Amino acid sequence: MLGRTLSHYRILEKIGAGGMGVVFRAQDAQLERAVALKVVGEQAQVDQNARERLLREARTASALNHPNICTIYEAGVADGETYIAMELVEGQPLSAMISGDGLPVEVAIRYGVQIADALAHAHERGVVHRDLKSANVIVTPEGRPKVLDFGLAKRVIEAPGEATRSEPLTEAGAVSGTLSYMAPEVLRGEPADPRSDLWALGVMLYQAVTGSLPFQGPTGFQISSAILRDSAAPLPAHVPPGLAGIIQRLLAKQPGERYQRAGEVRAALEAIQPGVAASGAVPVVRVSRRRWIWVAGPVAITAAVLWVSIDRRSKPPAPAGGPRLSDGSRPSTNREANEYYERSLLFGGAGARQDIPQERRMLERALAVDPKFAAARAEYAFTHVIMILRGNSNDASWLYKAEDEIRKALQDDPGCGRAHSVLAIIHLLRGRKELVPGEVDRTLQTNPGDATAYSWLIFYHQINGDYAQAVQTAKQSIARWPLYWPGHAALGDLLREQGDTAGAIREEERILEQDPHNLQGLTFLAHAYLASGDLPKARQTLQRARGEDRKNYRLRQYWALLLAMEGKRAEALVEMDGEVEAYAGVYFRGPLLAAEFYAVMGDTAKALEWLDRAVRLGDDREDWLRRDPLLASVRDHPRFQQILASVAYRRAQRPRAGSESR
Repeated sequence: MLGRTLSHYRILEKIGAGGMGVVFRAQDAQLERAVALKVVGEQAQVDQNARERLLREARTASALNHPNICTIYEAGVADGETYIAMELVEGQPLSAMISGDGLPVEVAIRYGVQIADALAHAHERGVVHRDLKSANVIVTPEGRPKVLDFGLAKRVIEAPGEATRSEPLTEAGAVSGTLSYMAPEVLRGEPADPRSDLWALGVMLYQAVTGSLPFQGPTGFQISSAILRDSAAPLPAHVPPGLAGIIQRLLAKQPGERYQRAGEVRAALEAIQPGVAASGAVPVVRVSRRRWIWVAGPVAITAAVLWVSIDRRSKPPAPAGGPRLSDGSRPSTNREANEYYERSLLFGGAGARQDIPQERRMLERALAVDPKFAAARAEYAFTHVIMILRGNSNDASWLYKAEDEIRKALQDDPGCGRAHSVLAIIHLLRGRKELVPGEVDRTLQTNPGDATAYSWLIFYHQINGDYAQAVQTAKQSIARWPLYWPGHAALGDLLREQGDTAGAIREEERILEQDPHNLQGLTFLAHAYLASGDLPKARQTLQRARGEDRKNYRLRQYWALLLAMEGKRAEALVEMDGEVEAYAGVYFRGPLLAAEFYAVMGDTAKALEWLDRAVRLGDDREDWLRRDPLLASVRDHPRFQQILASVAYRRAQRPRAGSESR
């Protein structure tokens, strides 16, 4: 076999064997690059159907192109032999790097971010790994983890009283993967899906920080029983509560209780260590001269990896400013209070399962344990604000209650970044926009990882009509937190107001790819269609909302606008009742939406009344007000010209007043 040519690959040396064939180091004669070549010969006990499945799965996986995934270049048949050509990666298996004490927490988080990003890339393209484990992750000498074998898992069968044995390739209904990393639903015979990969990621993270697997036993039966019924042993004290909460959620027995998307896991891990980009490599580790060859024998198709022994780095010092919670806030001195806080974030974050009553209960428990826990009190205040932002309430008293809670939080911790962030949005909602930049500055000085602070700054620049700054801030937010949907929502709304309807639609659809029922994404997308005059698509978009959201005030305001544009005046007025008008008065985007509604309805007096109210609350979007197609019926009215003149004057005075601090 050595020296011969298989297709256009020249085989150089055998570097391992496993599964159904042999792995060679080979040279691609066409592209002149080294590859790992897995060859499945005629002697292997593989039928034609299995070969076809092998090729189909290999070709599916070859569509993946990500810096943290070992690339499959090609799969084919030559000279009666099936082969798979793949990237030849230098590095060390993650399993070999994990000692009895585990990895430093910071290193585990960095690897976790990149592995989660690789999973997100694959899942978005319909590829589920099905055999994710630390032995299938190689860490390169530059410190970049590479995941092997996407879409190429095999089935594992265990007979009573026998050792675990494996059979190549996956089949419908087969149990696939490595037992210690299998999700409960897979053990029950259910098909693996992306959430099964997330369970395996949870096992890997647990193993990375503890040095041991969460579910163990002397036999396969006992391991399976532990996975199905037992809780993992508590994580050691050195594991931060934020990371512990992420691991616990990943290891939830029911798939619906885990993170639903790998991108959510990536965002949660990034929040613990702000600034760690998924594509960024960890610092270079020292490489010894000792070289090893590694091939995972039990895997049906395994990327051959040439690796070198790598010395582990010593644990880096703790970041300046002391320990932080998963959202970057300062923790309580009480561990139980911190645990309740972290649990609350599972029900309130932008990518989380949103359940405000449950979030509130967790925060109330945190505050009962530590009444001076400033971050928990600030987050509790934010649960009041979010009732307005999401359209669940039209009661302005929520804002006063929130502000009272924030004042208490700042008395206990004047430097609480979360409190300053929440105060920024309260100022914006109450018409005190000039105070927003200062609060955002105070937030980011203490917690540069507060993504919401960027959102408030985007809103501030947008309301000021400063689109260049608003777009720049939105793009900075997206670059740092690609899966934080409010950044995409804000950018889409900015593009709509700049006349880029296609760009607006693209950004809002990105949100809906993550959550098809996201109300902000749906309403902003519908607004883009309304502005372009595409009423059927606007209607189709609003109809995508869940039935239980039909009473949402925010959604109803957009329904009223659609009905008005469709000429259904009676229905439109029923929708825009006193309750919806009350909401328009407390939500900072509401007054202009109401002005658009009454302008379309032909009620000039009410349209101008709401426009005047919007401007008095600080809406300085002069350029947009002159171009907004939904205000066309009132644009020539003298009162409209007076309102625009007042906006122009205020904008002209702003630079001299020094109000544009950012």
